[in-house]
Amino acid sequence: MKQAKKLPAAVLALIGLSFALGACEYVVVAILPDIAAGLEADLGAAGKLVSVFAAGYAIGTPILMAAAGRVPKYRLLMALLALFLAANAASMLAPNMTVLYLSRMAAAVMTGTLTAVIFLFVREVTPPAQSARAVSLVYAGMSLATVVGNPLNKLICRYLGWRAAFGMILAVGAVLLPILARLLPRRITEPAADSGFFRQFTVLRDGRYTLSVLMTVCCYGATYVVYTYLTPILTDVLGVGETAVSPLLMIVGLCCVGSNLLAGWVGAHGGIRRTPLVLLGQAVLFAAMPALLGGRWTGLAAMLAMCLLMYALSTPVQLHALELSAKEHPYAASLCASTLSVAANIGVALGSFASSGLQEAVGLRALGWPAAVFALAGLGLNLLLLRACRVSRFPGNQNI
Repeated sequence: MKQAKKLPAAVLALIGLSFALGACEYVVVAILPDIAAGLEADLGAAGKLVSVFAAGYAIGTPILMAAAGRVPKYRLLMALLALFLAANAASMLAPNMTVLYLSRMAAAVMTGTLTAVIFLFVREVTPPAQSARAVSLVYAGMSLATVVGNPLNKLICRYLGWRAAFGMILAVGAVLLPILARLLPRRITEPAADSGFFRQFTVLRDGRYTLSVLMTVCCYGATYVVYTYLTPILTDVLGVGETAVSPLLMIVGLCCVGSNLLAGWVGAHGGIRRTPLVLLGQAVLFAAMPALLGGRWTGLAAMLAMCLLMYALSTPVQLHALELSAKEHPYAASLCASTLSVAANIGVALGSFASSGLQEAVGLRALGWPAAVFALAGLGLNLLLLRACRVSRFPGNQNI
């Protein structure tokens, strides 16, 4: 049974964990030049840390979630959090880029699987009528890391070096471990993964699931073509001084939180039926971005608008996958819980990898054009998804 008295504390603890995971995921974007200088690597090599993290997240998360389908989720969360702390300790102490690549990949797998497990707990401790709001708050916790974590990391780097940024993540996680151990329920209700490891992946045969994954890949790919080099764009293209970067990163983070709140509204008022507007808005913005970056104020406005749209697909896509799992694919419940995080990080990997080469070839200002191509592809996939739902008379996430 759900314990109403513990609900606020349990939800708060899960949001705190999502903050730590978001801080781990986004830390490199804020301190990219500092890592490159500290390990004597070029900017492109440091930029690939974003791709490495996203690839580890996207590949490792579904495999680990499927393999751990029968493991009690409380025990799984505790073990993953301990490994997450170990991976961040390795990043903090990394002597070279190779070790940092490996530790970031390990941290990515832990981050992705923890994110999926969080949503299983959120579903357990939250009334159905508040599911969209609870999911959006978890994602807002991740985005809060960009409001507080990224500016703080940048400030820490100025005085203590880039390694201290990973130390901060380690400290937050260490504080959360005993709190989560006390507050979370030891058992949660979930369909048993009794159909075998490979059976869970047969959900990919359902176009309504696969199309939602692919459109999310394109949405996040579009954003990360540009977002990967956010700090260099601010300093080198828009001419923002070093002292102004931290306050601007805080404003960027607030926009990301706003994006998650927008996602909660979209999830509760139309779901995936409204997401074509998000992708269309992305496509228009990115197509205009090379021109907008020609001026400081128009460029800053474009960066903030990008962040406002950044996560607007998160809640509707996650709720769509959870409802599809509950109604038609209960054998893949754990895998479907990781849908958004996995798809998003495939997009992050593709977008950041593409931009790591393009920024050298065409420059930072021109990155908006390939980003617009990603967004238009996502729009087309979204329209196909809506058609598939109409044909099968699947209601989407209207009734979740």
